[in-house]
Amino acid sequence: MTTLVSAFVNVNVNNRKDKDLFAYYEYGKLLLKSNIPKIIFLDKIMLKMIGEDYNKENTLLIETSYSDIYLNSYNNCVTNFEVNTTHPEKDNLKYIITICNKTEWIKQAILLNNYNTTNFVWVDFGIRHVIKCTDYEFIQKIDELNNKIYSNVRIGSIWNVDCNYNTDIYKNIAWYFAGGVFGGDKEKLLLFSEKMKLKCIDIINEKKSIMWEVNIWYLIYIEFKELFNPYTCDHNNTILENY
Repeated sequence: MTTLVSAFVNVNVNNRKDKDLFAYYEYGKLLLKSNIPKIIFLDKIMLKMIGEDYNKENTLLIETSYSDIYLNSYNNCVTNFEVNTTHPEKDNLKYIITICNKTEWIKQAILLNNYNTTNFVWVDFGIRHVIKCTDYEFIQKIDELNNKIYSNVRIGSIWNVDCNYNTDIYKNIAWYFAGGVFGGDKEKLLLFSEKMKLKCIDIINEKKSIMWEVNIWYLIYIEFKELFNPYTCDHNNTILENY
């Protein structure tokens, strides 16, 4: 069996033009309807919106906030934040720090291991918006993750991870990895989380900056390829179906 892990912390949704808070609620509500065991970290507002409308037998909701994210304490050290983005209202420092916490949330879930599973899978709280199917079919796709077991870190890859696309990894988004889904063996995920934390702190200390989680995952992949089991996907149905 596999435990699904997700999180939602509102750091800039009110400034976004593509999705508002209610849209994330609608997406996440469908995720909560799945039968797979779930540990989901939510901020106070989303928790209140969800209320009692979920199956408590297979779902643990945990309150969290931006201030709980470990990289938040490094905010003042990031004096050279220069990511190149066409969506500055989304890709601000708080958002980048939040998405870099995915591996920490999955680590917290593994240490809790509320459902006693050997595998865990991260799924973005709002992933429904890239999946083209009925709501019922979406829930089925999520349920199917419960039976997929891997011994390494299974991770969705858009670009060929063994090709050099000659991009500035510290400033430009690099889609070697899709970002929305990754998982696998709990011990390997704990190692991935440790590598991610160290790498983030190193980048902040050396570059006085930070960037998208997928870029940092790629830097880790270069050093520890044996840790990963990439699969081909895109920001569409394949990100779930090919896991």
